[in-house]
Amino acid sequence: MSMKSFISLTVRFDFSQLLLATISLLGFVSTAAAQEASPLFPPPLPAQSTPVPDSTPIPTSTPVPTSTPVPDAEPAESALISLPTVEELQAKLKMVESDESLEPALKEQLLQTYRIAIESRQKIDTHKKRAVDNREAIPKVPEKAAIDQAEYKDLPEQYPLSVTKSSELSDIDQALTTAEAELRDWEAKKAQADQAQIQRNLLRKQFLELQVSQPDRIKDLQTKLTSPPPAGQSPRLTQALTDLYNIQLQMLNEETAAVKEELNLYDAERAVKKLTTKLELWTKKVDLQRKKVEQLQQLKTEKKLKENMDALKELKEESNTTLPVLQPYIDEIEAYTTRINELVDLNEEAQARNAEVKLLLEDVNESEKKTEELENTEAGKSEGFALSLLRQLYELPNIEEHRTEIQARKPVMSETTFEQIEFGSEKKKLIDVDAVVNEQMEEIKKKVDDSELGIFEQSVKAKLREIIFRKKETLDSLEATYTDLLETLTVLDANQRSLIETVDDYRNYIRKRIFWTRSDKALGLGDLSTLFQRDSYPVTKEDLVAVPTNYLQDLQQHKLINGLGFAIFILLVVLRFQAVRELSVLADIARKNSASQIWPTLRAMLLTAVIAAPLPMLLWFVGWRLGEVETNNNFSNALAETLKRIGLIFGMIEFFRQVCRRHGLLDAHFNGPNVMSARIRHKMYEMIVILLPIFFVVTFLNELTTDLDRLPLERIFFAVGMVLTGIFAHRLLNPRGSLMREVFLQKNSAPISKTRWIWYPLATVFPIVLAIMAWIGYYYTASQLAWRMSETTIHICVILLIWGIALRWYRMFQRWFHIYVLRERMRMGTEEAQSQTLEGQRVKLEQESRIAEDDRKIQTLRLINFLIMIPFVVGLWNIWSDILPAVAYLDEIELWSSYVKKEVTGADGSISLQTTSEAITPVNLFIAIIAGMLTFGLSRNLPGMIDFVVLQRIGFDASLRYAFTSVIGYIATFVGTTYAFGMLGFRWEQIQWLAAALMFGLSFGLQEIFANFISGLIILFERPVRIGDIVTIEGVRGIVTKIRIRASTITDWDRKEYLVPNKELVTGRLLNWTLSDTLNRVTIPVGVAYGSDTDRVRELLFEIARENEHILNEPATLVTFEGFGDSTLNFVMRVYLGAMDNRLDTIHWLHSTIHRRFMQEGIEIAFPQRDLHIRSVPAGWNGTPASSSP
Repeated sequence: MSMKSFISLTVRFDFSQLLLATISLLGFVSTAAAQEASPLFPPPLPAQSTPVPDSTPIPTSTPVPTSTPVPDAEPAESALISLPTVEELQAKLKMVESDESLEPALKEQLLQTYRIAIESRQKIDTHKKRAVDNREAIPKVPEKAAIDQAEYKDLPEQYPLSVTKSSELSDIDQALTTAEAELRDWEAKKAQADQAQIQRNLLRKQFLELQVSQPDRIKDLQTKLTSPPPAGQSPRLTQALTDLYNIQLQMLNEETAAVKEELNLYDAERAVKKLTTKLELWTKKVDLQRKKVEQLQQLKTEKKLKENMDALKELKEESNTTLPVLQPYIDEIEAYTTRINELVDLNEEAQARNAEVKLLLEDVNESEKKTEELENTEAGKSEGFALSLLRQLYELPNIEEHRTEIQARKPVMSETTFEQIEFGSEKKKLIDVDAVVNEQMEEIKKKVDDSELGIFEQSVKAKLREIIFRKKETLDSLEATYTDLLETLTVLDANQRSLIETVDDYRNYIRKRIFWTRSDKALGLGDLSTLFQRDSYPVTKEDLVAVPTNYLQDLQQHKLINGLGFAIFILLVVLRFQAVRELSVLADIARKNSASQIWPTLRAMLLTAVIAAPLPMLLWFVGWRLGEVETNNNFSNALAETLKRIGLIFGMIEFFRQVCRRHGLLDAHFNGPNVMSARIRHKMYEMIVILLPIFFVVTFLNELTTDLDRLPLERIFFAVGMVLTGIFAHRLLNPRGSLMREVFLQKNSAPISKTRWIWYPLATVFPIVLAIMAWIGYYYTASQLAWRMSETTIHICVILLIWGIALRWYRMFQRWFHIYVLRERMRMGTEEAQSQTLEGQRVKLEQESRIAEDDRKIQTLRLINFLIMIPFVVGLWNIWSDILPAVAYLDEIELWSSYVKKEVTGADGSISLQTTSEAITPVNLFIAIIAGMLTFGLSRNLPGMIDFVVLQRIGFDASLRYAFTSVIGYIATFVGTTYAFGMLGFRWEQIQWLAAALMFGLSFGLQEIFANFISGLIILFERPVRIGDIVTIEGVRGIVTKIRIRASTITDWDRKEYLVPNKELVTGRLLNWTLSDTLNRVTIPVGVAYGSDTDRVRELLFEIARENEHILNEPATLVTFEGFGDSTLNFVMRVYLGAMDNRLDTIHWLHSTIHRRFMQEGIEIAFPQRDLHIRSVPAGWNGTPASSSP
């Protein structure tokens, strides 16, 4: 070899190795984290380090497009480095597996390296074969394309049929079955050709990405090959890694050659339009075969109908000549034949409908495919693309119609199946024809005398046998017809369900894209001049003349409907004045303190609707009748639809405006201040006068023009309307305004006042944002949001009205109940009631039931609020559910990433943990915020709601209910917080060490608080102390009223709250009077004078104890003579009470009764007496009164 040749070979080798290194870097990152995620390039670890195995397979290399030249790859045989074979690598792998002297870390890394090397070495042969196959296929491309083109040109206008009308039905059925099987096969091949074309475009894109990433891969592998091994690395591992990198370089070299040949094949096929021709060929063949199937189905239907009609005709002819006794059998066969004809007609209709559904499904799939292809191009970011999506959205099939058909088909299919089973049972009875004939002959003989049959018996029997055979054949045909119909209905049902699912997915896809795509060009200041140009308004003189002409036409054609409509309008106008007067009368009734019925409020609501209805009803009625006229005038149709929409909106606004009128619902029935009602009514009148005409114009222009020729005038009016809406919202909802000041002064307005920083900016800024969006070109998005904002506002007003009526009903029921109780108390005529006035009764009743009444009021109001939230949430879902697919588009925007470990199943079935990146999107952030808000609300209100709705109904005591509700609150807080942080990417495995450190530090710094928290949990579960228990701790006796996280509250008899740390209740000494037994003993010491009858005293004390209903008989009362005192005979009376509730009252009663009864019996209750003897008298104390001082 000459020096020149050697240099040339060396240069070629270096460049080849450089290219191989570049290609090998695809999918690998030079960072340590990327190396850990890719098992093909395990990073060389130090000798003492432990490698982390990862079974993730190597990502499939993507080819490079031929638009960028790729150097020819040198064959593997020209490489100067000899690569080990697969067998040699497998032998080394087995040696490592059997070598027990290796350290575990080193052994695991060697095993991983050799496994990857074996996989890469096998891919070398795969890429070689791939390159050879592509190279050999290139010359054959023109020939194959020419064959497809020739076959396409030779296709006939329609496929010939192998059967005719004169053919047998069985032959036609067989031909139809064969044609349907071919159609299914060809449809699958057409789908494959279509998918191949889509896949080809994706592959070319992947090839381009591969070509861009080649330099980094080359650099990384070359660096690994030329870098010295780390200090301390095993030579055995160094050699294994060197073999691996060389194998991977050679693998990428072969892959590059295969990619180049595959791109050449793609270019050759594109040059002759092979894939396009293939798709066109199969598309036309499928269309021709579909027509052939339709023709065969029509031929089968006609043949079946003809045979049935011939049979029916023959039966009718025979019925004229047959014996009367056989006529019922003939009639039965005629009925079966008639039913067959009906089923054939139904089957034909179902087949025709199925063909329509299949065409619709194909059209939707085709549109979706083209839209997805267009989205990835520059055209997918244009206004025209958005308008195309909008047009397709409006042109999608009406799936509600198909849902209705599916629901209506269910009973038909059930009935058809039941009939098929019945006729099948009837056919089974005819298996033994002779037995059936003999049986029927016996029945005939019972009906006809033998003398009448005579010599005709044999002929009748023969004729009967013929009829039975025909009946059996007819039932066979009927059963087959049922089967055909059920199969057709089943296929139709499946296709309609598929169509519904496809349309739903495509509709969501469109809404997801179009919502964030500019649908129009941005407006400029020059567009404002269109407001003053006559040509900008799409209204002509002919349009104005066509409207009254069309309405007069409808008036002449439907005089009764129009007359009835105008009569109702006039009646409403007349009733309006009477309704205003009656509304005032109902207001006076509602304001009375004795009002206890809800019907005045309901009647007032009906009268409010009558007052508000005339003009909105007239607008809607005129629009309805104008829209019923069949005309091609677009102006008239747009005006009709606009009048109907504006009529409905005007009606809702006018109704709520009349709710705020003087003596109306808000003023008289809902206790709203008159000043506030008047201001709301005035603001709503301004909205009707100013905003309603603007949105009339916007709606009219929207209906008049199409999406492709949208007028700037419509967007200008829309923007102006939104700006005015924001100004109106500012004037109405300004927290510093007079109206909201009135609202804030109302009772229970604290939540409204505290949340004003949320609803006020939303109500004022949101319309302005919509105006800006419409101005810069996002008109579709702005209009959709504006319409739903209007629906939401009306929905909130309706919910508030229902809420007000519910509260009014509760107040009326509460007032009626109080009156009823007072009347019952007065009617009972008890001693207490007779001695007190009605006012005294009322005061006493209120004092006795104040606590229970307050609890019941709170619970009922809570239940009302909970029930009101159900329709509120359902309504919001119905309004905004269509926007959810658009919100899902935000799920593609990454805010930050979170790394999580997931179980991955490898190709060999092994399961390993792999660290993957998970994107955190605005949707995650929004859901986390909502979850946090729901957690806050549920943790505060859910426990009380469960207590009121469930626990109290079960019959749990107060302490157990408190424990349940507390735990439910803790669980709701924990679950909600965990879910919210999980949506933000915080996983427990990521923060567990931080949490452990925090817990460790807090347990020392806040050990008392933690001890009290744990003690609180012990109290809730072990229940040494419960809500309502009477306890004594540190000399304080009272009732346990609260058990919180840190401390519990004991309310003593002076109504003072004593806070006790939970730790003291668990570890300290505590006297619980009602822990396991509420039984308690009262001890009454009694002292009587010397000389009293002790037996009578003891007997009298027993009598007193028996008179009290609170004193228990078991345990029995004890009275003992304890001893002799200085001046008394000491008795002790010991009685037992069932509860602590009446302890003080019982002690008072016992003392009072003992004193009274002892006085009646003459028994003296002795008391100590002292005699004072004065032995010395101070000077001057001689018994003479002292003189008064001057």
